[in-house]
Amino acid sequence: MNHSLLRNRTFVFMMIGEAIQGAGIWTSVIANLQFMQSHVPSDLGKSLILMCGLFLGVLISPQAGVWADRYDKKKILLISGIVRCLAPIVMFAAIQYQSVAIMLLSVVIMQVAATVYMPTVQAALPSVVPASELLKANSINFNVMTIARIGGTAAAGILVSMMNLYMVYALSLVFYVILVMLITQLRIPSATDSTVAAKKQEKIRFTELFPLIRAEPSIFIGLINSGVITLFLGGFNLLVLKFSQIQHKPELMGWIYSLEGTSILIAGLFAKRVIGMRNLVTSSTLFMLLFALSFAGMSFSESSYAVLGSYVMFGCAVAFFFPMVSTLFQIKVPKEVQGRFFSFRGMLDRMMFQISLLATGACLDWFGISTFLLTLAIITLSSGILTLFMAKRKSMDVRQPITSDTVAGNK
Repeated sequence: MNHSLLRNRTFVFMMIGEAIQGAGIWTSVIANLQFMQSHVPSDLGKSLILMCGLFLGVLISPQAGVWADRYDKKKILLISGIVRCLAPIVMFAAIQYQSVAIMLLSVVIMQVAATVYMPTVQAALPSVVPASELLKANSINFNVMTIARIGGTAAAGILVSMMNLYMVYALSLVFYVILVMLITQLRIPSATDSTVAAKKQEKIRFTELFPLIRAEPSIFIGLINSGVITLFLGGFNLLVLKFSQIQHKPELMGWIYSLEGTSILIAGLFAKRVIGMRNLVTSSTLFMLLFALSFAGMSFSESSYAVLGSYVMFGCAVAFFFPMVSTLFQIKVPKEVQGRFFSFRGMLDRMMFQISLLATGACLDWFGISTFLLTLAIITLSSGILTLFMAKRKSMDVRQPITSDTVAGNK
């Protein structure tokens, strides 16, 4: 990490908060699955319960974006943090009364808090980090989320086997309270009083985003390509399970998760150095070719070396691609609509995750894993070539600014 980012207290606290909320989400998913194990025998029932929270997140995403643009971002983060604390408290009642309905309420609370929190953090980053450090900040943010995912699932698996669920949820409540305390220490520059007053009186519409996306093709390209990769990410766990079943190696699941996560972390350290001042549009589209190659490699599903090597290649591509796309969005989307934009992006991701989850399961049953992955490789390759051609034809050039500006978070 760059020393200027280390000295930026607000950025450091935001990353610690991202780690806490990310690990909390994954811990809650594992703990909720453990709770449902004895109450919901149907796997479809478990999936539908977990999807309820995602579906509600899709519904409130537009309004969450409006809140992030209209009101003080620090207050939005603080309120969502306090609401998040209610999720484990509600689970105490669910455990006490052995009620799936009360557990469902906890799932909804957690998802609503995350739906508001995540896009607000993305929209706040350009205000607390110098423009010349945005790419590095996004790489660090993505690495933190990866560590939270790996650490959260691993820790939750250990905790649910060593403790009762009361203790697991009590521990998560302690960390959520720490998150709220961290948020109170953030310094996020806000608009002037007159601007805030004008925003509150003005009718802010979520639909204002669509003319912006149509007018700025680089944003459209970023959304298209990230949506294609989400087709794979949505069915990630199903595919990992299928590989271990095909090869009759239960330990393969652990190796895939470990190597994929480690490759993201290692490659992420070099993202800023490798990308530098390169064109973010063409660079991100070129990584679609690497994604396609990794999917094609995974189609050799009976070879452990091919599968593991392909996941390492996928992890390296992820470490570069998503920070580049996030930086592109933060540069090209005006600050006054970034809250709505990142809520819109989150809504698209949730919708694609649900579609991908269902599509992956159906395709694995109907066509087999190799045919599915080769088809996905062709779709990814086609998307990369078409968007690269579009970027070249329209001479799109988006680069990270060279100059560094002063931000309040450094103080």
